[in-house]
Amino acid sequence: MKISIITATKNSCKTLEQSLLSYIMQDYPDKELIIVDGYSTDCTLDVIKKYRQHIDVLTFEPKSGIYPALNLGIKVASGDVIGFLHSDDFFIDNKVLTDIAKMFQQGYDVVYGDVVYINSKGKIWRYWKAGKFSAKQLIFGWMPPHTTFFVKKDLYQKYGLYREDLLIAADYEMILRILTKNVRVGYVDRLLTVMRAGGKSNRSLSNILLKTKEDFYSAKINGMPALITVLAKNIRKINQFFPLKLRN
Repeated sequence: MKISIITATKNSCKTLEQSLLSYIMQDYPDKELIIVDGYSTDCTLDVIKKYRQHIDVLTFEPKSGIYPALNLGIKVASGDVIGFLHSDDFFIDNKVLTDIAKMFQQGYDVVYGDVVYINSKGKIWRYWKAGKFSAKQLIFGWMPPHTTFFVKKDLYQKYGLYREDLLIAADYEMILRILTKNVRVGYVDRLLTVMRAGGKSNRSLSNILLKTKEDFYSAKINGMPALITVLAKNIRKINQFFPLKLRN
């Protein structure tokens, strides 16, 4: 079972090397790394060149935004399973892909795990303990971390790619679109990925408002009671800011 990892980059020079090294150190052998660059103008391409021997596919996406890059990566991926490692994130240890593969070998169609956020000093400030999947909980704003959301490629072929008309919440819409179908969902009950603070959706008030609007639309078109779902989705985040409690 081949696992394709897609990394979208654009001016990611400061963080990309750690992301690539965390992929390279994975002990699971049947893997491929796809990098989709948005025509970086900093030293990102120098980092890519340094590790070119470990990169199976390098391609470029002129459209702005991460979702066109992820879509292009999915199209060129040759793996049975697709996951994402954003250029400012990294895998927590060298067993992540091995643990993911074990779950898919048990017959699951979708597999996910937990995420921790660190600040600029490398300290934990948020821990996303996803918990086991329940279809009913989707109504009340539950979702798994997108960066740990591994999916069989044939589900993308069956249900479509990321909606590029959504600028911030296309990952949430995709998660709802897949998890509301008849799929087997598995949970790896441990930390898989480390994310750095500063995501696009929280960079400004206008982005927060846009994300809320897009979340509402995503919930509505996927059969959720949108107002309840979006309100609950935001309330659920509160517990993520008590990392020590959630780690125990």
